[in-house]
Amino acid sequence: MEEQEYITARLLSMPPYEQSAEADKLYMQALQEELQFHYDHSEAYQQFCNRKGFDPHLPLMDIAQIPPVAVSVFKELGFSLASVPKEDIRLRLQSSATSGTPSTIVVDKETSRRQAKAMVKVMQEVIGRERKPFLVMDIDPRSEFKALLGARFAAITGYLNFASKAAYFLKANEKKVSYFDVEAMQGYLRSLPEEQPVVVFGFTYILYSQVLKALQAADVKLRLPKGSKIIHIGGWKKLESEKVEKRLFNLQLSESFGTEPTDVVDIYGFTEQMGLNYPDCPCGCKHTSNYVRVLVRDAQTREVLPAGQEGMLEFITPVPHSYPGNAVLTDDLGYVLDEPCPCGRGGTRFVVTGR
Repeated sequence: MEEQEYITARLLSMPPYEQSAEADKLYMQALQEELQFHYDHSEAYQQFCNRKGFDPHLPLMDIAQIPPVAVSVFKELGFSLASVPKEDIRLRLQSSATSGTPSTIVVDKETSRRQAKAMVKVMQEVIGRERKPFLVMDIDPRSEFKALLGARFAAITGYLNFASKAAYFLKANEKKVSYFDVEAMQGYLRSLPEEQPVVVFGFTYILYSQVLKALQAADVKLRLPKGSKIIHIGGWKKLESEKVEKRLFNLQLSESFGTEPTDVVDIYGFTEQMGLNYPDCPCGCKHTSNYVRVLVRDAQTREVLPAGQEGMLEFITPVPHSYPGNAVLTDDLGYVLDEPCPCGRGGTRFVVTGR
């Protein structure tokens, strides 16, 4: 049977940050097509829309009129929120759940393909089209201590699609306590061609608590080749209690690895819309791509707030097809900026301030 061609495929063929009337038109068409699909194929979503007085089969004039699904719904009902037949579901993804119950999404072939395409388009803007060696600041999934990885494994695997090869530098002792192997990393860097840019990759809290602290304690200064990047994911929740300031963190990492502070890239994303990533630009802001829009809602009234005012971040995208995750209200706080970014990157600029 021939696979259906969805409008989202045409949208995802567009460059991520080049704004155009065609991209805007495709985004709205793709979004409405997906909302209608979920309404027609998910009884739970149809009931939700009916309770909110929203009919996706009527003309969609403003994305703010779409009732967002809160992330808490994916914690409570994630396994059962499917808009495709059970036999089409390829995997069930869970968040790392640094606090509380994990969110769950069900992924089919179509959604998986879209997630990968969106991720590649955005990440190539950050690390280039050429695959590079990845120095992963985590446990080797082939080691006897792979259980220590937990849900981090799925996130790491997604990024390794951009790697020419990968080496792991978080080791574990006999008590299953992990530590950063500084000497192994120094040796690995010496084994690479001198001018070969690399990507240091890891979770934010591991880079801070195990890598950066170890380098500072040993007074070791590494020297990454020119063009290298340090990419970290997973958010700042585990660092909030330590009051780690992002600008200082970037500066200290860049000093320890011998890069520019702008080569340290924090990437925001969340399981409920897997594949959509928001890397820092050189100015330190996040930008939406052509595949997604962001709104900020008042925490009490849920009204959409103007630029500059802090509220709950909502992301709207046509990418999820196997589950109704197209308009998701996160529990992360932030605000949007309406002036163009000095870095020249398109899309709406926004800042994540916490949760």
